[in-house]
Amino acid sequence: MARPEPLLTAEQMAELDRRTIQDLGVPGLVLMESAAWACCEVLLERYRDRLEGGVCIVCGPGNNGGDGLAMARRLHLLGVSVEVTLLTRVSRLQGDAATQAELAQNVGVTLREAPGSEPLGFAIRKWPVCGVLVDALLGTGLTREVEGVFAEAIDAMARARAAGVPVLAVDIPSGVSGTTGQVHATAVAADVTVTFAALKLGHVLYPGRGRCGDLVKADIGIPAERWLDLIPDIAHLLDASALADALPPGAPDGHKGTFGHLLVAAGGPGKTGAARLCAEAALKAGAGLVTLALPVGLDVPGLAPEIMVERYADADALLALAHARSAVAVGPGLGTEASTVELVGRLYAELTVPAVFDADALNGLAETESWPDPSAARVLTPHPGEMARLMTSPWSELSARRVAAARQLASEAAATVVLKGAGTIVAQPGGAVFVNPTGNPGMATAGSGDVLTGVVGGLLARGLPSSTAAGAAVWWHGRAGDRAAAALGEPTLTAGDLITWLGEAWADARGGVGAFFESRP
Repeated sequence: MARPEPLLTAEQMAELDRRTIQDLGVPGLVLMESAAWACCEVLLERYRDRLEGGVCIVCGPGNNGGDGLAMARRLHLLGVSVEVTLLTRVSRLQGDAATQAELAQNVGVTLREAPGSEPLGFAIRKWPVCGVLVDALLGTGLTREVEGVFAEAIDAMARARAAGVPVLAVDIPSGVSGTTGQVHATAVAADVTVTFAALKLGHVLYPGRGRCGDLVKADIGIPAERWLDLIPDIAHLLDASALADALPPGAPDGHKGTFGHLLVAAGGPGKTGAARLCAEAALKAGAGLVTLALPVGLDVPGLAPEIMVERYADADALLALAHARSAVAVGPGLGTEASTVELVGRLYAELTVPAVFDADALNGLAETESWPDPSAARVLTPHPGEMARLMTSPWSELSARRVAAARQLASEAAATVVLKGAGTIVAQPGGAVFVNPTGNPGMATAGSGDVLTGVVGGLLARGLPSSTAAGAAVWWHGRAGDRAAAALGEPTLTAGDLITWLGEAWADARGGVGAFFESRP
């Protein structure tokens, strides 16, 4: 399996910069030149037909602005008309950014200083009619709210884009945190973002991901692979290999017993559809056998004929059924009665086979005083509301630190945590974190989570380790949603469509399609 793509925080990226400059002796100015040229290449390739209108570059006071100044010089020397708006005084620039300003001026580039509203107001008149707008205002390390002249510039860039001017963002759209993806009051919406050496978490976590447009990663001479193992807590991107490598073709002499037997403990009065979706998704995900365990007296209309059914009267009976299977999926439609809370607590602690807990099982676990010590591997799949209950914190507080929250819960529960949503996070008990790029808003529909639980359960039944099963299932589920959306349209998606398109999504994984970003040497 290829090494997964790292996703760095702003601090981790700064450490790679420092090591490249101090340990290897590569001047920061050289890295800045490489970054600028990488951006110029993308601009020239994508927007050559718009260059007659000129390029307007908006530069801030730091190294992101220095990249923009270097772009201005290079484009000017290529004969492109360039207008630079600098949101500070040239005299206040420092380090490599100051050097780039001097070099740009030396070749004839005019820098329009706009440290305040009045000169900025004059400068931005050109933006809605220029050929391309470049955002080199703020970088990945932003930690405070955007205000004043910077907020005015971002709003003006938004108006220019609304008028039809494409925006290229240098490293990350200004206003987006490179570490969390959060928008600090306001942020640029780009058509393409060119980042350097490695992707940042802010590129893949929403709302930042929604501001990046197309994402291009350029090699500028920072040998990231040299030091990644020395930097703790690096997250990674899920990709097609998460599924393709985890689930190779079955052995030619295999049989249904070879591919595991999943028990699905789900369903309650008025919620039998959740049980059906979960069980049928598990079968489609490759489990050799699937048995649906239902409370005595409950039936599931329309259940696929391949699904077996068992009845249980109490927790002891359900545990006996579970221990005879390869893995268990617990929760969809199970209910929230007091007896259910007791049931899921016992299952979490006593099951001796791998299990995935979702929906009402998570609500039941949230009612327990402390996390039971699990007897085998566990996977938890909370959506934001369930996550808030499990962490006893409002989602408004957790949403800005989704990665850290998922890591914390994985540690406390001794389980792999799948924090669902746009950019689903998979956190392993040992601290490893993956972010999923697949999926779309059409999947925000009743039953979608039940399908995911079934896919996780099916992969657990096939014998995959819990962390591998969770990551593979999340990518697969999202890719099926993307396939269904492309064929049917996002607004029409139902959870059943996800099951239907799992086969095509599997073929995509084997073919290595569905890349999230473009990587350039």
